[in-house]
Amino acid sequence: MSIHVPMHGLVLASAFILVAPVAQAGTTASTAPDTKVVLEHVATDVIARNYRRLAGATDRLADRLAALEREPLPGNVISAREAWRSARAYWETGEAHLFGPVDTDGHDPAMDSWPLDQQELAGLLSGDAAIDAETVAGLDGDLKGFHAIEYLLWHSAVVDGRESAQAAAERLAASPRQRAMLAALGGDLHSHARAMAEAWQGDQGYAVQLARAGTPESRLYPGQKGALQELTEGVDGIADELAAAKLGEPLISGRLDGVESPYSRNTRADMRFNVEGIRNLWFGSLDGIDSGLGLRALASDPSGVDRALLAAEGHLAAIGEVDAKEGRLAFAEAIASDAPAQRARIEAAVAAVRDLQDRLNKALH
Repeated sequence: MSIHVPMHGLVLASAFILVAPVAQAGTTASTAPDTKVVLEHVATDVIARNYRRLAGATDRLADRLAALEREPLPGNVISAREAWRSARAYWETGEAHLFGPVDTDGHDPAMDSWPLDQQELAGLLSGDAAIDAETVAGLDGDLKGFHAIEYLLWHSAVVDGRESAQAAAERLAASPRQRAMLAALGGDLHSHARAMAEAWQGDQGYAVQLARAGTPESRLYPGQKGALQELTEGVDGIADELAAAKLGEPLISGRLDGVESPYSRNTRADMRFNVEGIRNLWFGSLDGIDSGLGLRALASDPSGVDRALLAAEGHLAAIGEVDAKEGRLAFAEAIASDAPAQRARIEAAVAAVRDLQDRLNKALH
């Protein structure tokens, strides 16, 4: 998430799958792999692969938004919303490795700035300037990306009531400029995701730079220690942001304007995918199974982190549960309710993520 002043079809596993480390070629379960092997595997089979999946998911989202522009029907609204959630999952897992091109090439603010500048966006939509790819490419981050698309697809924060697919279709049918903006936003989001994926490919790509750290082939990492530090700072950074900003700040202040993904009710899913992103680097896979070639293979006391991952996932999943009732509250609704049971669940999630962060730091240093 890129946070700016003034304030601060994929379905990933809903629970972590923990199995005994898988013996790799040249290794055994009791023999740690060489650091070089871990760096190569994480760079190519986890990070670069996740970015390719994100590029594919944003391509599908762009297609759905183009179809919605042509035909503002409830079914097309539903398809676009589903595509948004799928792409969002890959982005949120990727927040565990927000370094490299996502940072240096400006993709993060262009794709995930929050909060959204609704007033400025409304001015664009009510004006008469052309809405096309060139226009959107030149917009500031707080006017485009995931959250501008989210706003135009769902339109109202969950605490203000939900907009049905039928109501959204009627709104969009009456506003060709909103539909044109959605289509242009989808194309821009995909262009950034595609560029990011491509930057990790090829003989000079970022995957090679990370994988070949400490060799002449890597101009960015003169030593393996620097590459490992990049990875450990990535998982530490998202754990800290999750505990302090995404969970802790709204809980302490009671303010809802910092709650990300409020229109789609996707806040809790965002957080759980952040933890899955940590899991991906830890286990060296995108399917929850320990590959034996993730950061876990280089760690001391890996079982402590294993348990902490499960605990953090479980406590995040429990947020919004309503005792003796069906359904659950969205994260923003849980905050707004100020109910002791809801606060207790969020506090438990903060503690679990902090414990995960502490165990990761101890295991990887």
